[in-house]
Amino acid sequence: MSKPLKMLVFVLAATVALGAGVWLLLTAPQETAAPEDNTLYLETRTPDQIQSIAVDNLSGGYTVEKEGEGYRLHDIPAEQVNSEYLDMLLDEASSIQYLTEVTDDLSRLADYGLAEPEAVVEITYTDGASRRLLIGAKEPVDSGRYFMEDGGDKILLMKDNRSIRFTMPVENYIDFIIIPPEETTSVLSELQDITFSGTSLETPIVLKAVLPERADLQRIGLSYGALTHLVVEPGLHEASATALSTIADQLFGLISEGIVAYNCTEEELAAYGFNEPWLQIDFDYKNGKDAPVTPYCLRVSQDEEGYIATVNDEGVVYRILDQDFLHITYNDVVLRWFVSPFITDVAQLTISSPDSEYTYKLTGATAKELTVTDGQGNPMDSTGFSSLFNLTTSAASDGALLAEEPALPDEPLLTIRYQYHDAEKPDDVLNFYDAGQRRLYVEVNGVCEASMRQNYLDVLLNACAAYSSGESFSVEW
Repeated sequence: MSKPLKMLVFVLAATVALGAGVWLLLTAPQETAAPEDNTLYLETRTPDQIQSIAVDNLSGGYTVEKEGEGYRLHDIPAEQVNSEYLDMLLDEASSIQYLTEVTDDLSRLADYGLAEPEAVVEITYTDGASRRLLIGAKEPVDSGRYFMEDGGDKILLMKDNRSIRFTMPVENYIDFIIIPPEETTSVLSELQDITFSGTSLETPIVLKAVLPERADLQRIGLSYGALTHLVVEPGLHEASATALSTIADQLFGLISEGIVAYNCTEEELAAYGFNEPWLQIDFDYKNGKDAPVTPYCLRVSQDEEGYIATVNDEGVVYRILDQDFLHITYNDVVLRWFVSPFITDVAQLTISSPDSEYTYKLTGATAKELTVTDGQGNPMDSTGFSSLFNLTTSAASDGALLAEEPALPDEPLLTIRYQYHDAEKPDDVLNFYDAGQRRLYVEVNGVCEASMRQNYLDVLLNACAAYSSGESFSVEW
């Protein structure tokens, strides 16, 4: 082998060896050093070794006392205590941690907020030992807070987030969740009966859940096909699923923005206006498939800062944010379509005007099995009838109910009557009257609360004539 060739082979071999070495170094398991824990401790115990805690701070004072296997937090009922905050306090009082010793010069305590501490915390342990901590000012650079032990010879610095419970008002221990969040994604099955009342409404608005066991509501609901709720007062309508979903989404998981007062009597609540609330919402909440139905009464009032609320008989006054459900109206919860039965539930449809009348008889358990005959028993095209039927159920308001029920003319311009296979289900009758300005008043089962565009009248009557003649027709109005 020539000398240049040997040199080339040598260089190639060296390069391969170097690459293999680098690869081994990069792929070899690396030992990662555990992060260094620089935490220092004034006390190292477990939370269950706390006998009592007494806090005196700028907001007042409170105590925590061991009772059996648990703890009583001042005068807050156990079911209202935010257990997460209480657990934090017990941890902070049993494991007293600090970051560093700041100084042993105690001649300038005021510079650290310790001449007049923001909080004094007395901790007693189950073995009889105790600590008395003085909590001073915040340290601006390291997000810490100065503190020292009463009678101690050093000023220490703790993490500020471990001093929050020592300096906050006792009201902050009250659970900020006013109404529990939903456990499923089907909020309209969890929200059952609901009533809105109060001084902000002219009359109560009552909605009922159409449950399988409620045969009377199921029968009424035949007028509206598939639905979850009925508006039953002040009028009878299918409830808007969109409005109810918004209400449920905001009610379930409703949280407090602050505690105004707690342990209030009804007399004390009356001073906040809850004896005549601005809004009261009574509702049944089934939070989960197998959960019991729990009744709630949320009363809302107003003060100079906004909205306040109290729930059931807890005696707590919460501050809450302004949300859509606080401004609910009758118009909001009413679906704008007048009736919308399933075609298979209807036994006979009659459409009449002063100049004509069309009657159709329907049989068939499913839409595919549907057969249609006219008033004389002649078979009719079921596909065309489905379009005509859908046109009748498309009658709807523009989304706004009338301010008051109008005086109606003597005779309607159009009548639509639905008769049902269920003999116990009353007929649904829609009468349409001239309202002027190219509008129609619509009376549903004897009650007129809405109007609609007049061109619907001609479109429907033209469609009936065309269908009877076997011709195509428009359903656009």
